[in-house]
Amino acid sequence: NPRTMESRLVPGLYFAGEILDVDALTGGYNLQIAFSTGYLAAKAMTQKKEV
Repeated sequence: NPRTMESRLVPGLYFAGEILDVDALTGGYNLQIAFSTGYLAAKAMTQKKEV
């Protein structure tokens, strides 16, 4: 899920930073995509309600 960086197959598994293959989309701004996806993943994890 690009909004939360959470796996669609495994709930609770998040992908961010260099694990993602997004070189073509970022135009060389690898640190920016690493920070941004890390932020999205952390935000989603802190907002997720565990039952």
